[in-house]
Amino acid sequence: MTLYRSLSRHRLYAVLNVFGLAVGIAVFLLLWLDVRFETGFERWIPHADQIYEINGQPIGPQSDGRPPIFATMGGLLDELRGEFTDLVGTRISGGAGTLRLGSQFEPRTVSLVDKNFFDVFPIPLVEGNRATALAAPDGVVLTRSEATRDFGSVDPLGRSLTLLFNRGDHVYRVTGVIADPPTNTNLDLDLIIPLHIPTVAQDPAWYTWGTMELTTYLRFPNASAARSLEANLDGFTDRHGVRDFGTRHGHTVFRLRVAPLLSVHLRNPKDAIVVASLGAVGVLTLLLAVVNYVNLATARAGLRAREVAVRKVMGATQPALMAQFMGEAIATTALGALIGLALFELVLPLLNAAAGLSLKIVYLGPSGLLPVVLALVTTVGLSAGLYPALILSRYRPAAVLASARTPGGGRAGTRVREGLVVLQFGVAIAFTVATSVILAQTQFLRQADVGFRREGLITVKSFEDSAVTDAQRASLLEAWRAVPGVTAAAAGDIGPGDEDSNWNTNTRRDGQPAPGPAIFYVRATPGFFTTYGARLLAGRLPDRNHGEDFSVFTSPTAATGQVQSVVLNVAAARALGFARPQAAVGQPLINTLEPGVSQRLTVIAVVSDIRFRSPRDPVPPTAYLSYTGPFPQTSAGVRYSGTDSQATMNRLQAVWRTIVPSVPFRAHTAKVNLERYYRPDDRNGRLFVVGAVLAVAIGCVGLYGLASFNTARRTREIGIRKTLGASTADVLRLLIGQFLRPVLLANLIAWPLAWLAMRSWLTGFDQRINLGPQYFLGATLLTLLVALLTVVGQALRVARAVPSKALRYE
Repeated sequence: MTLYRSLSRHRLYAVLNVFGLAVGIAVFLLLWLDVRFETGFERWIPHADQIYEINGQPIGPQSDGRPPIFATMGGLLDELRGEFTDLVGTRISGGAGTLRLGSQFEPRTVSLVDKNFFDVFPIPLVEGNRATALAAPDGVVLTRSEATRDFGSVDPLGRSLTLLFNRGDHVYRVTGVIADPPTNTNLDLDLIIPLHIPTVAQDPAWYTWGTMELTTYLRFPNASAARSLEANLDGFTDRHGVRDFGTRHGHTVFRLRVAPLLSVHLRNPKDAIVVASLGAVGVLTLLLAVVNYVNLATARAGLRAREVAVRKVMGATQPALMAQFMGEAIATTALGALIGLALFELVLPLLNAAAGLSLKIVYLGPSGLLPVVLALVTTVGLSAGLYPALILSRYRPAAVLASARTPGGGRAGTRVREGLVVLQFGVAIAFTVATSVILAQTQFLRQADVGFRREGLITVKSFEDSAVTDAQRASLLEAWRAVPGVTAAAAGDIGPGDEDSNWNTNTRRDGQPAPGPAIFYVRATPGFFTTYGARLLAGRLPDRNHGEDFSVFTSPTAATGQVQSVVLNVAAARALGFARPQAAVGQPLINTLEPGVSQRLTVIAVVSDIRFRSPRDPVPPTAYLSYTGPFPQTSAGVRYSGTDSQATMNRLQAVWRTIVPSVPFRAHTAKVNLERYYRPDDRNGRLFVVGAVLAVAIGCVGLYGLASFNTARRTREIGIRKTLGASTADVLRLLIGQFLRPVLLANLIAWPLAWLAMRSWLTGFDQRINLGPQYFLGATLLTLLVALLTVVGQALRVARAVPSKALRYE
């Protein structure tokens, strides 16, 4: 009842308090849900905390800044079991396949796993026996949605399906069905089939250290067991890697480590920082709402001073009054939480659509939202109510009842409230600076030079399908070049949106000591540079009139007896010590393929750095070798002009169906392929915009309440000033200057914090904007303008008041 009377008597303060809390809680819940989604990858797997992934890290001169390798050679698990006999592990090899459904062919992603997969990943089966599901070589386990898509409502167990991959047709029998994994998983488990272990003759790379064949997972009873194995991995690498590394100290060039499965999704520190930043935005927005409540509650504390005095005269104790005011704070927070949940429900679908998320609200259950909301109401209510309760409960009845004016907290109270406004606007200005920098950076990335022409380029991913033969690839390129509108077509083992080639070796200038910097090698067909529109900086591009420019590819070590032409990018020329691109042309190089085996190269050209992957990562030193013959892992590029992309894609698809009818056509424009690198930053930019706008809004709510309180208390003072000759403009300047002073002081907090945070964030990009003063000045001017609009009405109303009425105010 007391809370109702207080809220109904002071409706403005009630609305401002509840609104601030509602917005703060809604923003916190939205960002908390996003952070929980990002940190919850693979938590759906039972005992996921016991599963670890093995990855490798090239180190020493060979590394040249290369990131860890998150895949391993195929036979690593076999070699580990040879020494650590009680080790439990499994392997997953993902690949593209084609599912034959009658006369239709549909693309699928297939996961090839060891037969003991479910011993390491104990995922329950909704149909079938987990112990025997992968025992037979023709068994396949499907997800529920995949089973429904392939067989409809019919029981899938025992039914057959045909998969085309590894250049053959394979018939499998459904032996199990698992529930659909949640969206926050990196595992593609739609079709799980047994992994065939090749012999060395069938696949020499299977037991070659440093190759990336598949992902190896281990299961340990506890974290100490994982650390114990990791401590022995350097010695293990020394003993087994000598055959490929050429040294008995293999761990000095390649280091194996284990990583918890639950940390894999955010193993890139840059991604982890982004998620932590979004969490910080949610917490700070909630803190602003709490500060707003404290500010308004202490500002109007004097309005309840007589109520407190009377209660104390009637026998109320300070603890009882504190309990009352704390209870009011919790009740107000609960009301704000109720409205915040309604806002949360309304905004979440819009946020999902705008940011490309798939967040869902679940109130009950182990991961339900209701316990979080209850904890939030209690924590925020106690935090927001503690200081105002202390202020109110400490009023002395005699001093309050004897005073002609309601107490306002004095100079100390004013300073506390101004300090809280400074804190609010400091956070708001920092958010605004961060948002403007993020938006500017994301816009810059979309327009930045990537070293090739993105427009008018289509990449065909199905070109690398293992079911496509080398003869069919050659026929496709030839036929595509004859398609109307197509100006060039070529293939290489890298393209827009692809990760870099896994063929990297140490290369040095002739006459310089070994080993030389690590260089990535890209294998390409004739017309590669024309197709992608790379800029020639020095020399000449490969030409069929020069026989040494092209060769037929059989293996990386097959051409050691001849000198082959090579094209370098700027990063490679710089890594090899050439001061200018022109200085590299004509220079001989030695490429160390393996211990004791090298290849002689001659530089014929230097091209611009071609950025086929994330703008966050630097373009690696890359060398391009040209081949006319077949080689694996090819991605085709088609350059077109004078027509739209969809029409060209339809023509390419028609050619594809005549040459490779059994493999689905998969192609996208280069812009679409690169979009996945820009989408996360766009999403984060939108989330920061929401945080910044609401932070400024909450700060303005607090400033409005403070201005309202101060103008009400200074009405008589303004009347006296006007009686003594002050004009309306003088009074207006005085009030606005005092109201905006906390906003100006907030820049002392905001600018250094925003500069440090944004400088750190921008260092995560190889291509980035300059962190200039315009972002800070713009944020300051924007917040000043918003704050001015917030208080000008209050100041104008008091400044224009008639002095005679103002003097009778109290």
